[in-house]
This record gives sequence, structure tokens and C-alpha cells, in this order.
Amino acid sequence: MITWILLRAAGIGAYVALFLSVAWGLVMTTGVVARRVSKPAANTFHAAVATCGLALLGVHLGLLLVDPYMPFRWNQVLVPMASTYRPVAIAIGVGAMYLVVAVLATSWARKRIGTRRWRRIHLLATPAFVLALLHGLFAGSDSGQTWAIALYGATGSLTLFLVLVRGLTAGLRPAPREAPARSLDARKREPASAA
Repeated sequence: MITWILLRAAGIGAYVALFLSVAWGLVMTTGVVARRVSKPAANTFHAAVATCGLALLGVHLGLLLVDPYMPFRWNQVLVPMASTYRPVAIAIGVGAMYLVVAVLATSWARKRIGTRRWRRIHLLATPAFVLALLHGLFAGSDSGQTWAIALYGATGSLTLFLVLVRGLTAGLRPAPREAPARSLDARKREPASAA
């Protein structure tokens, strides 16, 4: 029973981390936090939460493979429609997993693949969240609980709201701030002579 509890907790944790990452990414791109939070700090939080979510997803999948009550096989967690348990709901989760992995892998390789390609792939984060929400609703054993309904309802509604705000403010984002000018030109500075 402990494995079942832990794998459910890891799945819900991965979902919450994905929500926080997607929501924060949407908020960051609207310019709302630009005046309050530095861009490096905002990006670090965004990346850390997403990476934490991926780690929890790995725990969720690993525990599914070793759970004695309802063990899954590798193909059932990696191949859509291979599961005999709620095949459509599990397939939706498998699809969400692949989208999350694609978004994170391309984020880590952003310098190699270029910003334009990275941006296009990064847009898959929101569909990944929607698929994860549907997976939780239809495959999760807790989805009928009041707290789970509240969690999925609140996170889904907030994400929809942020997507709408992001879409409506797409052309209204402030221009990026320029780096402050240096008071002394570093190339003209001479090292201090030893006395």
C-alpha cells in the first residue's frame, strides 16, 4: 500500500510542479513580474520547478513499475494504448510525459537548437499541462475526492485565465530593458601600480 500512496503523491506532485512552471512561464511573458522579480531569478524558479516536476514524474513511473497491487510493464508506461487499465487515460498521460520531456530537453539544449526552434517547442508546455490534467482526472484514483476536484478545477481555471491574458497582451509587452551603461570603460582602465 505504501508504494501506491507514494506513486499517487509523486504523480500529483509532478502535476502541481508542471502547473507552477506553466503558470509562472505565462506570467513571466506578460511582463507582470518584470518590475518586481529579476529575469534571472524568474527563469531560475521556472526551470527549477519544471525540473522538479520531471523528477517527480520519474518517481511516479518508477513506482508504477514496482507496485505490487497493480504493476505496470515498461511498454504500458511508454507506449500509448498499451495499458489494459484505463487505456485512453493512461495514453493521455504518456502523451503529456513526452511533451514535458520534449519541452525540458529542448530548454536544456536551447543554445544548440536556437531560440526560434526552442520557442516553438516550448509552446507545447501548455498542451502538456492540459493532457496531464486530463490524465489525473480520468486515471487518478483520487480524482473523485473533493480536494482533487478543487485542485484540478483551480489549476485548470487559472491556466486558462493566464493563457487568455497572454493572448490578449501579446502585442503589448514592454520592450526589453537595456543593460545600464558602465561609468568607466573597462578597456581603458589601467591596473593600479604597486607602491
